[in-house]
Amino acid sequence: MAFSFGTTVLAPPPASPVERRQKPLVQWADSAVTIDTWLVEVWQFFPDGTLGTIPLVEAYVTPRNTTGNSAAIDISEYVQPYWTQPDGFYYALDVSTSYPAPKTPVVETAWNSSFGYQFQVYSVTNGVKSAMQGSFNYIPLNFAKKQKWNFDGGYETIFDYYPDSSTKKGWLTDREATTFVRYDMALEDEGTVNALYLGNYDYAYETGKNTNNANWDQVRYTVYYNNVQQNILLLDKPADINNFTYASLQIPIGPANIKDNTNWTISYDINTEPWDYIQVELIETSTVKCKPIRVYRDCRPQKHKPAQLYWMGTKGVEILRFDGRVNDNYDVSGRDAFSTVNTYYDGNLSGIDNFSDFVSFFPETYQQEAEGKRSFSLSEDFFTQAERELFRTAITSSAMMVRYEDKWYPCRLKTTNYTHQQASSRLAPIRLEVEVTQALRC
Repeated sequence: MAFSFGTTVLAPPPASPVERRQKPLVQWADSAVTIDTWLVEVWQFFPDGTLGTIPLVEAYVTPRNTTGNSAAIDISEYVQPYWTQPDGFYYALDVSTSYPAPKTPVVETAWNSSFGYQFQVYSVTNGVKSAMQGSFNYIPLNFAKKQKWNFDGGYETIFDYYPDSSTKKGWLTDREATTFVRYDMALEDEGTVNALYLGNYDYAYETGKNTNNANWDQVRYTVYYNNVQQNILLLDKPADINNFTYASLQIPIGPANIKDNTNWTISYDINTEPWDYIQVELIETSTVKCKPIRVYRDCRPQKHKPAQLYWMGTKGVEILRFDGRVNDNYDVSGRDAFSTVNTYYDGNLSGIDNFSDFVSFFPETYQQEAEGKRSFSLSEDFFTQAERELFRTAITSSAMMVRYEDKWYPCRLKTTNYTHQQASSRLAPIRLEVEVTQALRC
């Protein structure tokens, strides 16, 4: 038996963007040779099929037996990024202007949200490296994740998120897609959604389906009121770059992101004139490449200043608004006071050696410089069942932001326990606390 990779769950992933599973295992074997060990090299892989100049990683892998020389690896152990949190989630860089990612008014790259690798397998005998025995490509969506109990033996479920047909979901979101993907936002709400662009990559990921059909050049926004089209805005995608780090894009969908854009086709102003929903479509010339998004105008009364939560879900970014009263918490419990080393000196009054002992408004101890923590307590009583299902993905998210009083803060979910309740006739409010992941200077 010659060299071959494993089958089913231990086979290599398809050479197209996939969820970065927690443990993507790959197995191979070759019973026809006698070897000492296997050598695995990992190279950067580009959409045009070329590779980087030097390997990113090299590692020896011991065969699990001597008869079949079978071996297996966990891919995630070989492609750990050198960053702990890809910065691209938090900001969008528009030429010389940097925006918080959910605030961006343009279509921009979601930096490092995807990456391309090629794994090459060699055998080593008596210290001599063989010719390449086999290889496979791995193009993970770095933030995307799939739980073990949801893994169905393959990666096929991700293919519905490639925008290559008007019947596809296309958008990298966990929101439901019927004939469209629904969002509810007020005029002042901000937010983005992710989508892949694979037009410069040629790979048949299913029979008759090629990644190069996941191409689009513009995002079209159409304003509707009473089912009548009122206005249109077209935003171009960035120029193609031969790198998978540019394959995932941030697309603005919040009304506040686009309402002041100067490129609306007519003078119908959504700031001042009524609208029911904004339809968002990925188009190639005039061809629609996936199901649309509909952003319905949320007109719920707001007694308090709302907050928005923005996080990386299992495929791409997600966003929800919390209308309950926000508690803005400051924690300076780590701050302490100290006495000065020398409190004795000749004061301004002749004959008094310790002036501070005689003055009631002089402190005896002083606050040290320290770092505290700021957090926000959020609540919402009126989420739909679909929104409550969506919120579950926030619990396992590794990247998150919160918006309060028109400012975005990086944060983490401080609430560590969440009990998801099934739909019922009564309200099921959601309460949580997020902690700002920047130190509170004090």
